[in-house]
Amino acid sequence: MKPTPTIQSHLQNLFQSIRQAVTTGNPEEWGQPGRNAKGDSVKWFDLAADQAACTYLAKRFPYPVRLLSEEGPPREFGRGETEFTMVLDPVDGSDNFARRISPSGTAIALIPAGLPVSIGTVQFGLVGNLFSGRSWLAERGKGSFFDGQPLKAPANLRLEDMLLSFDTNRVTIDPGLAYLAGQAHGVRSFSAAAVVLAMVADGTVGAHLDLTGNLTPENFLASSLIISEAGGLVTDCQGQPLPDIGSLTEGYRLVAATTPELHTILVKKLSVKG
Repeated sequence: MKPTPTIQSHLQNLFQSIRQAVTTGNPEEWGQPGRNAKGDSVKWFDLAADQAACTYLAKRFPYPVRLLSEEGPPREFGRGETEFTMVLDPVDGSDNFARRISPSGTAIALIPAGLPVSIGTVQFGLVGNLFSGRSWLAERGKGSFFDGQPLKAPANLRLEDMLLSFDTNRVTIDPGLAYLAGQAHGVRSFSAAAVVLAMVADGTVGAHLDLTGNLTPENFLASSLIISEAGGLVTDCQGQPLPDIGSLTEGYRLVAATTPELHTILVKKLSVKG
């Protein structure tokens, strides 16, 4: 069954509006940006992306929505009672984007209003690649899609055949992680969590680990739905469900795998301390 056309098309259009703003914008128009709520330096394209998103939500999105984004305080758009909470990462992998290094993307998670923000309540998730314009999209209970084509987890994916991705920024290489890195077909660090997690959904990357405790929710909410709808699994590093989200500034650790069987192996090996 295909995703609901109306919301699907609006999420795609929102992504393309953001992509247009950041790929054709003029940096000189934005002055000297400051820092966001996480303390990270704000770049001109962050502001351009945020403006494009707000304009779309104010003028074109058909449902009243509450926007949660690292680029500003919670904001309300549309008339009437709020129907959705949108968690938005307009430019995921901003250091990559600034250096024109792929990947970098946009992540949009849509949650029915009144529900807690968590990976279990995301109804729609979209991740788009800002360089290529291609996108992954999922609707809960209706599957995941890449550029409109259904995704399904590859069967019998083995550790020794897959690419393993993990964030290398200030991570400690303990025995479990060292074992997994040594056994995998290859290791990558993409520095764009939302996009690489979406790549886990289609099997391009077999698993992604973030053990830093610095991964914030806008990076993984949309991708987690895309992974689960494709047959994969996302949990914390002990294999337990991630908790409800209290703030976009909170950091998390996670294990994401293309298949539950592969996920079990990862969690087991990560528990080895010596």
